[in-house]
Amino acid sequence: MNDKLYTKLYTVDEIAVILRTTPNTIYRWLRAGKLSGVKLGKEWRIKKETLASLLTESNTATKRKQGLWEKVDFHHNHVLAITRSHDSLHNLEAEFFKEGLAKRYRLFKGCWWQHPDDVRTELAARGLPVEELESNNCLTIVNLTEQYNIFGVRGAVNSWAEEATRSAQMGYHTMWGSGSPHVSSCGGQFAELIEFERTLDRALDKLPVVGICPYLFADMTDHYFAQIIALMNEHKSIIFNHNGTESLFQNEFAF
Repeated sequence: MNDKLYTKLYTVDEIAVILRTTPNTIYRWLRAGKLSGVKLGKEWRIKKETLASLLTESNTATKRKQGLWEKVDFHHNHVLAITRSHDSLHNLEAEFFKEGLAKRYRLFKGCWWQHPDDVRTELAARGLPVEELESNNCLTIVNLTEQYNIFGVRGAVNSWAEEATRSAQMGYHTMWGSGSPHVSSCGGQFAELIEFERTLDRALDKLPVVGICPYLFADMTDHYFAQIIALMNEHKSIIFNHNGTESLFQNEFAF
């Protein structure tokens, strides 16, 4: 009997559980050709061999990411991350938080364009025990847009500072935070956004905080490229992330 005729076929839901992501993400990968599948009627199926290959690539990417984190000063830093898709941004944040948990640091998540409940869903889908972390005060999620709308740039920065102080009072050596702003944050006034990043950078210089600011740039027109350069000037390190491939640069002019 030819065993190849009876290869294991996984459903989309099964693959999502194994890869710790959402079925919608798997469907996007299938439609984009990032993941190979076969159609049985209206339903997708993924071969066992395809899953094995994907897991091997994932393990290799994980090793690269571990090397990336080791190259950055992740005891005290302010990092700009440039991503090209929502999946890349959510994956980067999740990996960053997992690394922080492994180091036993407290986590801070600031929301600009994201809704806090959507953040909870995305992080949980990527293997983070969000409900448990929040109940134990190991993770705090703050709506920075609300803080900015009420108190301006200082209000958004103070949210970081207050949680860093609270983390120290709780006995944590360092707080790991991610803000993920957007160029349309701060009321769509890019000059205000730059002022926020500059003020945050100065505040983090005095605090035991590692902060990353993942930005989503789906387009790379001259206009957006100029904005990326302006943002780079307000951060000490820069990560470029695209489909799991990452490059790290140190900004010597920001020190």
